[in-house]
Amino acid sequence: MLRALIPMTALLLLVPGSASADERPLAKNAALHYWRAFSTMPKVAPDDEKQLANVLAMPLDDRARALVAGAEYPLRLMHYGAALPTCEWGVDWKAEGIEALLPQLTAARALTSIASLRARMRFAEGKSAEAVGDLVAALALGRHASLDGSLIGVLVGYNIEGRVNETLAAFLPKLDATQLADLKRRLDTVPAGNRPALAMRQCEENTLDWLAGRVKPAKDKEDLVRRMGFFEGLSEGQPGGAKGKARAFVEKCGGSVEGVLKAIEEARPNYARVAGILDLPPDQFEKEFEQESKKQAKNPVFKEFFPAVARVRDAQTRAEVRRVLFAAALAVARDGRDALKDHPDPVAGGPFEYSPFEGGFELRSKSKGADGKPVTLTVGQRG
Repeated sequence: MLRALIPMTALLLLVPGSASADERPLAKNAALHYWRAFSTMPKVAPDDEKQLANVLAMPLDDRARALVAGAEYPLRLMHYGAALPTCEWGVDWKAEGIEALLPQLTAARALTSIASLRARMRFAEGKSAEAVGDLVAALALGRHASLDGSLIGVLVGYNIEGRVNETLAAFLPKLDATQLADLKRRLDTVPAGNRPALAMRQCEENTLDWLAGRVKPAKDKEDLVRRMGFFEGLSEGQPGGAKGKARAFVEKCGGSVEGVLKAIEEARPNYARVAGILDLPPDQFEKEFEQESKKQAKNPVFKEFFPAVARVRDAQTRAEVRRVLFAAALAVARDGRDALKDHPDPVAGGPFEYSPFEGGFELRSKSKGADGKPVTLTVGQRG
């Protein structure tokens, strides 16, 4: 029997796919680990979703412990994915365009929230190293989530990173000098996320090719209108609903395939130009973007398909401020208040405002958030 097994064993060694994980490129794609994590996540009730939106305020009760216990395997897979530098979600924007669904973004928000919840529990149990490990892995997932090529992916990545950093900041005073140094080292190895400028070229510009592909086969005007069924999600408040919006769009393009294709090609250079100015300082970006918008003011394609870039740039600014705020907070926790001078406010310049309280401190930027209030970070826990 043993002799019969030997040839079979040798054959298996030659079969494609029987190599070790280290020799298989797909095993090095973090997205595949994340998809397995998402598919095995416990179902989260609506009330729990609301509480997970503010993890720091969520009670550490039996329900919270049940959520964490049910997510043990997904959290393990999250750590596997977070340890990898490459994450490819495989979204083909030229083929799917605005019809592409991105369920990984919602799942990433949920799993990183549960990871933050477990980190709180671990801090409470005195397991600081394990808690930090959960939060660093959650941060990596947030960065990886932003790499699907879309602007919404970048925004979700910003949101995840902001919430993870708030949780880390709340427990920085509990870490000793060695743990703070280790945290700094680990954060420096977290992969970079995507940027709006790159997402403009990866998703938004490629969506024009998808749109062109949708309209080219149209046989006549009515067929062209029918092919605009994707306006279903863009027709809120439009007389006649999706069909009325689609017909109005076609009319503005001259009522023909050629007219739509012409508008597409006239709008195309604007995507590249705007991508080129997204990383400019906020004031300079605003001026440049206003000029670009005026050039395309009468273009129906630009009006309907160009993203709300001004809002995206605002979100990018806030994310950059929050990232520097956390770096400053970590430096102050390690080296004292004088370390603020080495981490100036990226928008207003100069050091962040520092307000101590019993058990921690607050850092404040002069930059305003979406609510009109200064962007702040609380280090430690009041009371």
